[in-house]
Amino acid sequence: MKLSVIKEHLQTVPSVNFKLASGGFVPEHFHVTEVGAVTKHFIDCGGVERIEKE
Repeated sequence: MKLSVIKEHLQTVPSVNFKLASGGFVPEHFHVTEVGAVTKHFIDCGGVERIEKE
């Protein structure tokens, strides 16, 4: 996704909230400088694959 598309979407919402892995939200007074997504791809000894996305 391009940054320009994100900027367009941001102008259509009343607020933006960042959810933490713990289930809570980043307080409004915090300065968020970077966000990301983590994907882990596992293959066990039996050849079974598992994908986790955070």
